[in-house]
Amino acid sequence: MPNGKAESKSAANGTPAHANMDHDYTPMDATTSSRTKRKVSPGTPTESTAPPSKVKSSQDSFDVPNASLVEAIEKLTFKIDSFGDQLRENSVMVASITKLVELNATEIKECKDKIQAVEKEVPRIVKENKELKERVNELERYRRRWNLKIHGLKEKDDENIRVVVMRILSKLAPQWETSMESIVDSVHRIGRKEEGRDRQTIIQFTMRFHRDSFWKLSKNSRICKDLGIHFKQDFSKADREARAAAWPKMEQARAAGQNVFYKGHVGYINGLDPQNR
Repeated sequence: MPNGKAESKSAANGTPAHANMDHDYTPMDATTSSRTKRKVSPGTPTESTAPPSKVKSSQDSFDVPNASLVEAIEKLTFKIDSFGDQLRENSVMVASITKLVELNATEIKECKDKIQAVEKEVPRIVKENKELKERVNELERYRRRWNLKIHGLKEKDDENIRVVVMRILSKLAPQWETSMESIVDSVHRIGRKEEGRDRQTIIQFTMRFHRDSFWKLSKNSRICKDLGIHFKQDFSKADREARAAAWPKMEQARAAGQNVFYKGHVGYINGLDPQNR
């Protein structure tokens, strides 16, 4: 068999048998070939036949989300930059506030130290203030010991109160009538003039001796009763307040039959100061 020999020979020479095999398929003309080409299996993949306009529209649909995404990224970037600027401003503000707080803390500490120092001095200052008030009151009290007040003396327009008072004093002590100008230092009304009110009159003497003498002569004096006047001592405001505070107790003691009297600005009940009872 010729074919078997040929295959054996080809195999012996190392050449595949189908390489030298003659193909005996029937030659096809151009018409058949073109028909064969047109008869393509439907399942065979082919090139896309979509219109160019549809492809462009699809690409535009992808571009729209991309533009929105870029715009969103730009907005986010702007917000981040703005937040960074605001954060820096806040950092500067916080640093400034921190500095102010530190300054305030230092000032508060200094104030506390000063307050503590002042608190230590307060008892001494209070004591000194009390002593000074007492000394001032004592000086005022001592100066007023040269004075006497007249209550109930009728007040007239265009009166010469000094002349009026010196006439009254001359009646109380006729022996001093000629020297009355040197005995009396000053005479004047006290307070603002008001309609229907007679102001008190104060007399300042040149010597305590004359003042005390007229004080004694005025008590139970017929002249004073006829004129409707009475003499009083001139007390300071503090002494007047002290007498007013002690008066209720003294009035009760007097009603109970106890011995009540004033010595200067101090009132006594049975020889004791009512403020100390």
